[in-house]
Amino acid sequence: MEKPRCERKGTLPHPATNALTWDLLSGRVTKFFCDEHSKDASPQPYYISKLIGYFERAKAATEED
Repeated sequence: MEKPRCERKGTLPHPATNALTWDLLSGRVTKFFCDEHSKDASPQPYYISKLIGYFERAKAATEED
């Protein structure tokens, strides 16, 4: 997994700081956005989770690729 990037269409790649989650009829959807773009991501209600860090764990010797 790579560090999350803002998923706002039409912008240059930049780091995400929030995870936005929508409850849709088809199921729950989560996308990553920066602080600025998360303010106006959607007119419908959503949950915002603040990303406080990113941890990439090393694979154990018993794990396969």
